[in-house]
Amino acid sequence: MAADIRRWVAPGVLYLVATPIGNRSDLSPRAAQVLAEVDLVVAEDTRVTGRLLKHLAVSVPLLSWHDHSASHRLADIVRRLEGGAAIAVVSDAGLPAVSDPGRELVEAAWAHHLPVSPIPGPSAGVTAFAASGFALPWVQWGFLPARGAERRSQLASVLAAPGAQVLYEAPHRVRALLEELVAAGAGGRMLVWARELTKLHEQWFRGTVAEAAAGVAAGPPPRGEWTIVLGPPPASTAAPLGWDAAVALVDRLVAKGTPGSEACRQVAADGALSRRELYRRWHAGTGRD
Repeated sequence: MAADIRRWVAPGVLYLVATPIGNRSDLSPRAAQVLAEVDLVVAEDTRVTGRLLKHLAVSVPLLSWHDHSASHRLADIVRRLEGGAAIAVVSDAGLPAVSDPGRELVEAAWAHHLPVSPIPGPSAGVTAFAASGFALPWVQWGFLPARGAERRSQLASVLAAPGAQVLYEAPHRVRALLEELVAAGAGGRMLVWARELTKLHEQWFRGTVAEAAAGVAAGPPPRGEWTIVLGPPPASTAAPLGWDAAVALVDRLVAKGTPGSEACRQVAADGALSRRELYRRWHAGTGRD
């Protein structure tokens, strides 16, 4: 029986292998060697990964894994790891388990005390943020929900969050997303979009949200993979709201018919104050009940 001469993988390890986001030359030599030496490659789409492995002249068993994979498949992968198999997880492009499938596999490996080893490489979110020129911090959201209340709620969270925000969007929804940002009052915020990252027709834009929306609306139908980096919200120029001024604002709202608790909630939210402390101070005033 021939000796096992694998150099880059160890038994029972789950490897997270970053794959190119467009340009195959971005695949690291280490990633290629790991893919060649593992016992199994778990892929988001076996057809996409099959083409990559064929390009590398690598023949390794493939198993599909996506967001709707059955629990028995997860249990099977864990059993293989516990049996000593070296397994690589890949997404169609980029680093798995970030905005692509794979998180459940990582969580299961940790839960069963199995080692996880990332093989770093291309990431559309990191690439776009690095070229945006925006300062830290930044948050990567991935794809927003396609429609409905869930999309509106998450978009509101994106707009309220500090720092730069990285989004992925399908080409047929790019125009709608930019229009939603303008409608939400973010037209003046800076934005960077990139499409077809690392590919032959890579494109970049940096300007305001309103300029981006107008430019995309006037251009041809969007195509390719889009990564959008929304710049940080503008710093507030208003002076901090003091307690006396906050109590006075509550008084005005109450005089107009707003219940005291609701008035305190509104003023506290606008002034970044403690609602409980504001209510205590307002309630302690003469003649308030």
